Amino acid sequence: MRQIREILRLSIQLQLSANEISTAVGLSRGKVQDVIRRARATDTTWPLPEDDGALQEKLYPRTKVLDDEPPLPKWETVDAQLRKKGVTLQLLWQEYLRENPRGYSYSQYCRRYRVWAAQRDLVMRQEHRAGEKLFVDFTGPTVPVVCRFTGEIRPASVFVAVFGASNYCYVEAIESEGLRDWLAVHVRALRFFGGSPRYLVPDNLKSAVIKATRFEPQLNKSYQRMAEHYGFGILPARPYRPKDKAKVEKGVQVVEQRILAPMRNMTFFSIDDLNKEISKRVADLNNEPFQKLSGTRRSWFESVDAPALQPLPRADFSFEEWDLSLRVPKDYHISVGKHYYSVPYRLVSELVDVRVTDAIVEIFHRNSRVASHIRNWSEGQKTTLEEHMPAAHAAYQGMSPEKFISWAEKIGPSTLGIINEILKSKPQPQLCFDQCWGILRALTGKFGNEAVEKACHHALSLSSPGYRVVKTILDKGVDKLPTQLPIDLPKVSHPNIRGPNQFQ
Repeated sequence: MRQIREILRLSIQLQLSANEISTAVGLSRGKVQDVIRRARATDTTWPLPEDDGALQEKLYPRTKVLDDEPPLPKWETVDAQLRKKGVTLQLLWQEYLRENPRGYSYSQYCRRYRVWAAQRDLVMRQEHRAGEKLFVDFTGPTVPVVCRFTGEIRPASVFVAVFGASNYCYVEAIESEGLRDWLAVHVRALRFFGGSPRYLVPDNLKSAVIKATRFEPQLNKSYQRMAEHYGFGILPARPYRPKDKAKVEKGVQVVEQRILAPMRNMTFFSIDDLNKEISKRVADLNNEPFQKLSGTRRSWFESVDAPALQPLPRADFSFEEWDLSLRVPKDYHISVGKHYYSVPYRLVSELVDVRVTDAIVEIFHRNSRVASHIRNWSEGQKTTLEEHMPAAHAAYQGMSPEKFISWAEKIGPSTLGIINEILKSKPQPQLCFDQCWGILRALTGKFGNEAVEKACHHALSLSSPGYRVVKTILDKGVDKLPTQLPIDLPKVSHPNIRGPNQFQ
């Protein structure tokens, strides 16, 4: 359009001939005459329309689409079919011709598809600011590590972290992609960089993202806590969108080609040996000059990324694991690692979150800590705090003869005497705990300590120590009992009473 405007200016405004215009603009005389002819046919005058589109539409109007023009394929369907194994454009074109015998030729079919794909598959160029984003991912291939003693081969995953602005890399082999190793390698990577970025861009593995969605991914609680500890945000890449983390994808490719491939014939007997070799090669990679830029990854990192990093906290992040939305059962004990920890009984049927470290177990309700226990590794056992129990359970907890005797002493000597007699009545004291509990807890709670003391005194005078006797006396009425009962009853002589000689 720039040349067309110049031709029209020279022709209409300056009244030059076609030969003169051809020499001035460097085009053939025929092309110049075609433009002049179109301008005269459409009554184009000077000044020209400022809009190039309007001028083009005036000089070169669009031709009407013929009714018998072949229909276009549904390119979305074509694109989806091409993703299937073995499907080619030629096969899809042949199927298209079977439905539309007068359809486009194969070359036109391919050209139109490429135009559609180019408009659809647009790539936004990302700008990476200094110290802003750290991209993290794992390489596709793993590295075999041989056990010295058993000969067992275990695959080691290779972690890669790349800064967006400088392409500075950190690479380390770890035993697994589980949560503990995932968090630990982040801590070592940040220590290697000497600071933390503003954002971390991971993939959607389970150690980072529990539920991957387009607009609101649900992060792993432990990963989120680590981000809060170091003061950076987490921006997971969209599912099935590797271009969101193109930096680390390219970094992974470089690591696979420049580090892992040259080590393919080497044998490693430990993760430490593998990481020593990796660290040497990563240092060489970071110090290697760029092909299209001046400097190296290290020099760019030191001058661009490093000054913009946030300082690291004094203490490294310690591993912690979270169990979210656990419902408290009726026995108010939460299972963690096959050990049971108590929760305040008031939270039965409520949802709680559990934070677990190697040393401590913490339980949270609505983001408030309600219980804390020292980590116990005994399976099938329980750890219970007395303040978490109802009053009745707390009193019953830890029953022993000494506890009952101490309890009875606070009530009175007669109660103590009854308890001692009951404990001696069975070969095992545990068989008498229910009777002791009934007197000291149930009867005192219903009748009071003074009434139970009087009833026990009366039961001792009858030489009938026991829960049932004491309860019967209390039910009949302690106030009706004499204040002082004779311990030695008078001997009664009667012809109907047999003496001890009768039983010799």
